[in-house]
Amino acid sequence: MKIKNNFIFTVRLKFQKRSALKFVSRTIPRSGGFNTLQFAAELFPKLVLKFIPVIIFALIVYPFITVAQNNINPEQNKIIKQKVQSTVNKDGEHLWPVLTITPREINVGKINADKSGEGIFTLKNMGSGNIDWSTDGPEGWKKLEEQKLSGVLENNTDSLRVEIRLLPVKSLLNDSSSKIAIHNVEMTLEAGSEKLICHKEFPAGTHKEAIKINFEGGSRTIFVTFIIVYTRKSPLINLNPLRLDMGSILPEKTVSKKIMVTNSGKEMLTWSVAAQKHEIKEEPANFKKGRYISFVNEDARGNGVYTVPKYLKETVELTGNWTESNGYPSGAEGENFIKINFRGKGIILYLLTYPDEVNLTAYLDKTIIDDSELFADLKEKKGELLVAEGLTDGPHVLTIISKDSRLVFEGVKILGENIFYLPAGSINIVPNSGATTSQTNYLRVTLNTGQMTPGCYADYIVFDTNGGEGIVEVFAEIVPDNTVKVIDIYRYYNGTDYLFTANPQSETKRLSQNHYVKEGIAFRLFKPETPGTTSFYRWYSPQKKDHFYHYNITGGGKNLQGYIFEGSIGNIATSRLTNTRELYRWYNSKTEHYFYSTDLQGGKINKKRYRFEGIAGYVK
Repeated sequence: MKIKNNFIFTVRLKFQKRSALKFVSRTIPRSGGFNTLQFAAELFPKLVLKFIPVIIFALIVYPFITVAQNNINPEQNKIIKQKVQSTVNKDGEHLWPVLTITPREINVGKINADKSGEGIFTLKNMGSGNIDWSTDGPEGWKKLEEQKLSGVLENNTDSLRVEIRLLPVKSLLNDSSSKIAIHNVEMTLEAGSEKLICHKEFPAGTHKEAIKINFEGGSRTIFVTFIIVYTRKSPLINLNPLRLDMGSILPEKTVSKKIMVTNSGKEMLTWSVAAQKHEIKEEPANFKKGRYISFVNEDARGNGVYTVPKYLKETVELTGNWTESNGYPSGAEGENFIKINFRGKGIILYLLTYPDEVNLTAYLDKTIIDDSELFADLKEKKGELLVAEGLTDGPHVLTIISKDSRLVFEGVKILGENIFYLPAGSINIVPNSGATTSQTNYLRVTLNTGQMTPGCYADYIVFDTNGGEGIVEVFAEIVPDNTVKVIDIYRYYNGTDYLFTANPQSETKRLSQNHYVKEGIAFRLFKPETPGTTSFYRWYSPQKKDHFYHYNITGGGKNLQGYIFEGSIGNIATSRLTNTRELYRWYNSKTEHYFYSTDLQGGKINKKRYRFEGIAGYVK
């Protein structure tokens, strides 16, 4: 319908919309022009009479709505204001932080004295701005310290790891028919480098605990379910580790390691080490011919951060964020790489944790491995993964990418080596028998290589107990005694002048007159004529009171005017040799002094004043 100079009314009362439109349509003339003012004057009284009930209803209800809005609780008002003051996008729309947590509930499964459970929640900011979140842990649990676990989310994600384990049985409750064990349960919440540890006592059975995550916009509640299995009544030996790597040892040397013995049952466990008798040259049939290498770093245990031990530098390379779990490497959030260089015909990977889902990608010599078969029977194999076998005997590289995974890597076994049993009497275990209920026994395992020729060896340590048999596998490699001879290099300093010497006794006068202070052994150089090494020379400038070092007799491009040549202090490798490390050099352009260290961080020098100049060579 076309109307000239029409007067348009919009009625926003939905429940009267149709009747209003019909009413207006009946009132407006269907053809011809009309006077707008006259039409409005005629229509208004009719509209008022028609909608008097609606007007009265609105006048009654509106004050109550206003009062309700003014009485919103302060917390809601705060949230509303936060939203109004939130980020505004290019379209003028308000954006604010939104916290999501997935999953909202995790079932870590059955736990007992020798099996813990763990899971990971992912916290993500789906909105704009930052989210400061925190948690006090599960309600009703005791914390070791009055503290919170917290983090900040921008456009990234946080991983909240939950681990639940049983501590030794604390007490027993008298029941009409039996005694029920009350278990001391420990829950560890971990995000980044922070931890929150809580304790609570539970009987055996299924338990579900709530954890509240607080943030400025409110809170989210997540749940953790776990099942405490009934404590085994009969004794059961529990050994850790199950594979003992004695390392690479020289002939005529002795090395010791530890084994922990615990009891997973309630009744007393009695145990003793069974004697083993083998022919020295007999090859073990059950050992899958290979050399086992453990990734454990005893020095990193309890530090929170894993570092590769020195003797594995040539074998294992780590990239990313790696934490330590009882001395073993464990990948944290994000992508973490572990590269294993080996020479052999195959490789077996051992994991200490083996959950239902494994987010790993593996490459062998840059070829991706079909992980559907690799991880199919992870639990049944108790973390033992045969990655490859039947390879060409030679150098290979296994690269594993761990994505947001808390898997704990135990070690590898390199296949292809001829393995022999350890000679009878070469292993000594102290104590070799005992009894335990809930305590932990520590056994010292000592290997004497006096009767052993170079090669790879393996054997079993068998424990006879009143609750069954326990076995620990032992591995060792005896290496030829062609060890490269090295020289201790001592460092002395006077202000910013550093003097390195292999023979402090011959330089006593110089050191005393110039008031040098001894710092100890800085590194080790090689003896002359060692293959792959060259002389490491020393110069001194009396004017600058500075020492300079280089393996090039001409100084390697350094202007040596004013420097006095003081000869060689030993031999240095100009390229990486087995079990060597970098010697780094820094230069202070203001004082024209040099500094040398095997510490990439520069130790105690002021990095703002010193410029990093790279690698001066490779030392022991």
